[in-house]
Amino acid sequence: MKKKTSIKAKMLIGILPLFAGALIIMTAISATRSNTIISEQVESTAQQTLQAAVNTMDGDLQEVRRTALNISRAVSATYRSASLEDLKNMLVSIIGDNDMVLGSGLWFEPYVYDSAEQYIGPYWYKDGGSIVETWDYSNAEYDYFAQEYYLNAKAITSMRAEITDPYYDPTSGCVMATCSAPLFDNGAYIGCVTVDIELSSIEEAAAAIKMGRTGTAMLLTSGGVYLYAQEAEKAETGMNILEDANSSLVALGNKVLAAESGDSSYTENGTEYQVFFATVPEVEWRLILQITTDELREDVRALLNLNSIVLIAALVLGTVTIFIIIGSITKQLSAVTAFSGKLAEGDFTISPLKVVSGDEVGQMSDALNHMYESNKGIIQGISEESNEITDASATLSAMSEELNAEFAKIQENMTIVNDAMMSTGAATEQVSASVTEVNTSVQHLAEETEETAREVARIKERAKEIQENSKKSHDAAIAIAKERSEEVEIASTKAEVVHEIGNLATAISNIAEQINLLSLNASIEAARAGEAGRGFAVVASEINKLATETANAVSQIQDTIVSIEEAFGDLNSSSVKLLEFVTETVTPDYRNFVEIGKQYGDDATLFGDLASRIDDMTESISNSMVEVNDAVANIASSTQETSTRSSDVTESVGSVSDAVDSIADMAGKQQTTAEKLQRMVNRFKLD
Repeated sequence: MKKKTSIKAKMLIGILPLFAGALIIMTAISATRSNTIISEQVESTAQQTLQAAVNTMDGDLQEVRRTALNISRAVSATYRSASLEDLKNMLVSIIGDNDMVLGSGLWFEPYVYDSAEQYIGPYWYKDGGSIVETWDYSNAEYDYFAQEYYLNAKAITSMRAEITDPYYDPTSGCVMATCSAPLFDNGAYIGCVTVDIELSSIEEAAAAIKMGRTGTAMLLTSGGVYLYAQEAEKAETGMNILEDANSSLVALGNKVLAAESGDSSYTENGTEYQVFFATVPEVEWRLILQITTDELREDVRALLNLNSIVLIAALVLGTVTIFIIIGSITKQLSAVTAFSGKLAEGDFTISPLKVVSGDEVGQMSDALNHMYESNKGIIQGISEESNEITDASATLSAMSEELNAEFAKIQENMTIVNDAMMSTGAATEQVSASVTEVNTSVQHLAEETEETAREVARIKERAKEIQENSKKSHDAAIAIAKERSEEVEIASTKAEVVHEIGNLATAISNIAEQINLLSLNASIEAARAGEAGRGFAVVASEINKLATETANAVSQIQDTIVSIEEAFGDLNSSSVKLLEFVTETVTPDYRNFVEIGKQYGDDATLFGDLASRIDDMTESISNSMVEVNDAVANIASSTQETSTRSSDVTESVGSVSDAVDSIADMAGKQQTTAEKLQRMVNRFKLD
């Protein structure tokens, strides 16, 4: 037997652990997130505090650097002309105006300021309310050339100042540092200026840093020496953090000196400290802010305690709420159980359930009420319809007998239909044979059409070839005509040269006539001269002969030129007529050949299109005949199938007739069943 566990116990066991687990997870997440947020806020506040202090310190140190550079520029520009008294007055004025400055000195290279003195290093410092000058450091015993501030300045190649690491001065009882700047004369190093400063303002800035109850600061040099710490002896003794007896503090010092800024932690005397640090520019001093981890975690612990209280209160309230809700649900379920028991007993005289809520239990109550109403109506309907079923069974039996008679007539008609289908099958076989013959003829036509299409393609190729050859001949005739026309023009130009030769011959003939006249005159003058002119007469006679022969030769040349001009004229005329024949007769004939070839190709294309259309038509006819043949085959098949089906229908009619007989038997049995159903319905209480 199964152990009974109440719904109330199950829900408490199932819900409360989940509820408690969710609250615990939320508390853990809240504590973790709060710790992260508080840590980020603390880090941001710490870095802002550090940066403000760093800016203050850097501002003070920049002022000292500017003071040293101003002294350096003034001394570099005036040391040759100014006396030591003038330089003293300038430095005394600067020392007196700056509270941070404890003293200042001028340190020249050997024999630069005074060619007779190796050490020139006056120093002025504050002593109470006055400023005192001393030369105690201007000697070989002190040897300022080997001091850190002098070597720092000598290593600088431009006008800038450098501050040495701070140190604790027991005499003044304060932490000091020296700022040195080089002296240059036309780029050559001639010495340096020093400005000694006390770092009380730097210490005050570090001491002023506070955060919470336990947050304090400490200041280290770039090498790790304490400049300021809560334990004053660490700064006074020049202690180095890397030499501390606390190994955790030494590890912190290594991390701080290796980075410009960041955060870390260390432990001292059992107390853990969270550390944030930043760097003062140029001097590389490390400013550190430390705060106990317990103080940082106080808010997180308080939040965790508050969340724990809320968790316990939520669990208590949740348990009470679950008890109340489950009590209400179990009360409704008890009513549903009692209602369902009555229905199981067949008692439909009870009142429907009273629904008081819209939850799942209320929906279940609505469903039971709906089932109650539906089943009550169904049972009442069954009771009312059982009598009608009895009457319907008698009527169904009578109708079965009538159906038997009608099915006999249907069987006779189906026999007639079967005979008709057999006749239709014979006719479709004849149609199928005719379609096959037509399809064969169409196939032959398609083959002839394909051969015609191939022949048309060959004709088209020949037409294209004729067209291309005619066009080439046409273009060649035009080119030849153009070429011969140009040659005729050139020949005409040459004929003009022949004409020019004729002109030259005429000119030569005129010259020959002149020479002839001159020779005649010479002969006359020679005759007048007598014996003295006889030799000249012979020359004149020879000239006359030469002129006569020249005139005869020119006459022959002129006749020849006339013949040449006539020949050129005839040739030109013949060439022009030949060109006219080529242009007006041959070229149009070639053009006609081109047009005929094109028309021939177009006709071949037309024939090809006609053949293609005929091929498409034959293919369409062939496809149609295939479809007709398929249709005829389908008709034959349908006819055969119809004939077969008609036989099946006849057999089915017989089977249905037998079924009707069975229905008649079933009607009788149904009447008996209706009576039994009536007795069963009477068991339910409806009124």
